[in-house]
Amino acid sequence: MPEPVSYLRTSWSTDPFALCSYSFQAPSRLGVDMRTLLAASVEERVFFAGEATSTDAPATTRGALESGRRAAREIRRTARAGERIIVVGAGFAGLGCAHALERFGFEVQVVEARDRVGGRVWTRRIAGVPVELGASWIHGAARNPVEALRRRSGGRGYEVDYDSVLGRDEAAMAELADHLEALDDVEDPDITAVSALLPDPLPPGLRYAASVAYAQEYGCEASELAVAADQGWVGTGRGEDLLLLDGYDRLIAHLQGGRVVHTSTVVTRVSHSGTGVRLALADGGHLGADRVVITVPIGVLKASTITFTPPLPAAKREAIEAMGAGLLDKLWLELPSVFWNPEAEFIEWPDPDAPGLWSIWLNGYAIFGHPLLLGFNGGQHARALARARDHEVVGSAVAALSRLRLD
Repeated sequence: MPEPVSYLRTSWSTDPFALCSYSFQAPSRLGVDMRTLLAASVEERVFFAGEATSTDAPATTRGALESGRRAAREIRRTARAGERIIVVGAGFAGLGCAHALERFGFEVQVVEARDRVGGRVWTRRIAGVPVELGASWIHGAARNPVEALRRRSGGRGYEVDYDSVLGRDEAAMAELADHLEALDDVEDPDITAVSALLPDPLPPGLRYAASVAYAQEYGCEASELAVAADQGWVGTGRGEDLLLLDGYDRLIAHLQGGRVVHTSTVVTRVSHSGTGVRLALADGGHLGADRVVITVPIGVLKASTITFTPPLPAAKREAIEAMGAGLLDKLWLELPSVFWNPEAEFIEWPDPDAPGLWSIWLNGYAIFGHPLLLGFNGGQHARALARARDHEVVGSAVAALSRLRLD
């Protein structure tokens, strides 16, 4: 196992402007209504958007983009043309909302806490290749507005073959599927966790399979996910899943266009009354407008780093508390040469000592033609590594790769 030439890693749960990767539906009496409650406006002054508010495609860029456009339509129905609207957050939800609001004739100001646009879409370069630290895929390209945006931007898409995989423990995956056959028969799917269908404790093989199916998909463990979420998640949509060969930032730039975004602008308080809204900023400044759209991640809302005056309605606070904040972290490794099977798009590994740790790798050589590997950790393994130093995370990954059968 050669030493990596370079690397890029994420730690979304320690990022103060994310505090998670994306939302998931945890067991709760609210069920999917938690997303509807989160999306509801407050007295038609404070509006909400973001993937966590999407009932059709949560945890995806499609869900984020459509939610921003939905919030813009809500404002159009209640506000007068020419009103001043502040959009908090410059990811897909915020930029999509701002674009729609401007088309409807509103005066729009977009503020972003980071020093860049994109939010949880974050493209960087390694070995000259655009690599994603946040969103990677367009899930279900058919009739997907993000796919339409990709085409308009001129970016290239690569259709992913999930069956091109090396090392999968098919017996363990089949055993998991056997246990989940009763998924549709659960009487209270909103309040029941998926783990209720699995043995306790999980044997190593099932721990690996559950990690692949849940931690790597939803950013949480089977014990944290509602059965209803696994029954009804439609975020993949229809059509193929695409990786972006020219980077997701190309789509962000196209969506932003010439619009000015006020970066490094951290909102700490949102106050509203019958006459408008007022935002307090971390630098001591203030902004005023007629209405505001909040598009920050669910992790930020759960942490209450933005104070609302008056306080948010009880139903919305309950929805925020009930929603899960999932975690999926990535590690990109640039290697001096390809020492693994160059054709398989994915490599899986059921580590007998730590099932689920570094269990899935994307073969960057098959996609980009460069000696790159992308490793994923989700749920408890991602949380365990979140505050580790870079050399510890890279060392853990190298140790795992050195034990894999990569031919």
